[in-house]
Amino acid sequence: MSGPERNSRGPRRRTDPFGSEDWLAQLIRLQDALTLCPTDITSRCELAALLEALGQPEEAFVNWKAVLSTDPNSLTAREGMARCHRKVGWPLQSSL
Repeated sequence: MSGPERNSRGPRRRTDPFGSEDWLAQLIRLQDALTLCPTDITSRCELAALLEALGQPEEAFVNWKAVLSTDPNSLTAREGMARCHRKVGWPLQSSL
C-alpha cells in the first residue's frame, strides 16, 4: 500500500505509538498527571517515549532528564537520553 496507511474509516494518524488512545488525548492526560505529581516516573517515562515517537527529541530529552533526577539508576531514562542525543546530533559527552 503506498501513501498513508488506511483503514475502513479513512486515513490513520501517522503516529499512534501507544495503542488506541489518540496521541493528543494521551499527551494531555500525561501532562495533567505530571501537573499533579511531577515526580511520577511512570507518567514521565510514558510522556518522554510519546514525545520521541512524535519526533520531539528535545522535549523528550528534558523529560528523560527529569526521570534521572528522581531515579538516577533508570536504565530506561539513560537509553532514552542517548537516543535523543543521537537524533538531535548532540555529542554524548563533553569534549573536556
